[in-house]
Amino acid sequence: MLAAIGVVTAIAWWDSRRESEAIFRDLGTEQSLVAAIAARDLAAHLAALRENPSLGLHLQGADDAANSQEVRPEDLLGNPASLEQPGEFRLFLAPPNEPSLMAMDGSVVSSAAVRAALEHGLDVFRLDRAQARAIGLVARTAMAGLARVDGGSLGRWGVVAVATAARQRDREDRAFWRFVLGVGVATGLVLAFGGAALRTQRRELQAQRELAVAAVEHQRDEQLSRAQRVATMGTFAMGIVHEVSTPLGIIMGRAEQIRARAADGERNVLAAQAILGQVDRIQTIVRRFLDMARGGRPSLSRTNAAELVRAAAASVQHRFAKASVLLVTDTSQDVHEVQCDRALLEQAIVNLLLNACEACAPGGHVELALRSDGERVAFVVTDDGVGISSDSAKRATDPFFTTKTAGTGFGLAIASEIAKSHRGDLSIGPHGERGTRACVEIPAVISGGAHA
Repeated sequence: MLAAIGVVTAIAWWDSRRESEAIFRDLGTEQSLVAAIAARDLAAHLAALRENPSLGLHLQGADDAANSQEVRPEDLLGNPASLEQPGEFRLFLAPPNEPSLMAMDGSVVSSAAVRAALEHGLDVFRLDRAQARAIGLVARTAMAGLARVDGGSLGRWGVVAVATAARQRDREDRAFWRFVLGVGVATGLVLAFGGAALRTQRRELQAQRELAVAAVEHQRDEQLSRAQRVATMGTFAMGIVHEVSTPLGIIMGRAEQIRARAADGERNVLAAQAILGQVDRIQTIVRRFLDMARGGRPSLSRTNAAELVRAAAASVQHRFAKASVLLVTDTSQDVHEVQCDRALLEQAIVNLLLNACEACAPGGHVELALRSDGERVAFVVTDDGVGISSDSAKRATDPFFTTKTAGTGFGLAIASEIAKSHRGDLSIGPHGERGTRACVEIPAVISGGAHA
């Protein structure tokens, strides 16, 4: 603010100086014109004197006796004495071979600077305060207009018209100080209102800062509460896993007995094998989740990405058929293998497919596509269901967050943790006018078997 006021003041001062120089230039031009006009009259009188030598030529000074035959300066210049203004404007005659200047009233003044300007052929000459005072003007900067007349046998004469810019400068000074006063008043008002505005803004910023701190503290409290609930649920889940292990063992034992007794019934054998496969899968996933909960790393191995997509789709196909939702897979892009924990990554994709199925009405459409840019592999699930809002998409992977009436809020949270354990991420957002797009991205396997 102060810098802006300083800049405005500096510009005003510069403009004032520029206007001052313009005044002096204009004044010099005017005086040069006055001197030129007076010089024409002087040339005419000198020509008359040359034609009538009997008149003689003797300039009458202020202390000379009156003599009608003597020539006065005002006679030679056409009687312009009425133009003179005491202290502000004077007209001088510069006789040849004389160091002094003759005024219209007959007084003689000495100005070596003016004589030098005449000799150098200048048309305009600036006099400082001391030089102006020496020739009878007020002690202010003055401008002199110079003109020269060749009098032939009567020598080379000069005419000097000198004027000060006292009145113009006085008006300029008064205008400048009025401007300074105006700037001062405006500065005071700006500082007063600006100070009040800054104080108000400071109070608003302080209030906003306090609100932001309160919001952060509230968010931290929520995160801490959520972390405590997750820890509690994790402990509870580990207990459930421990309790479920026994029934799973019994189921597995009974399934093996059924398979052994139904050796002659192929359908029963296949059913028993399916039960055993699903129980084994449940146990594998449970072990992987427990390892993740304890901070362990996933067991990575090279896996065919297309086979993984087909296996995940096959695991949920019966759910899609029951819901009358069409599930299609797209593995047309050439993506051979990924480095992953197959059981965990398949479970993450299954969670995304089940969410998409539940979001679709009968007759809906879900697609599971495999995509890669050479550095990362993406498993993309899109649907044409009810869709998801931007706010819900931001919180979709938070534990306990769900938009379903009977949801637990863990499916997407688990899928996100699985993606992170594979050095990847899970992104969720709207898909077109309706529907949702969910994508698990993990590093690709580049040539040589290493991760991208």
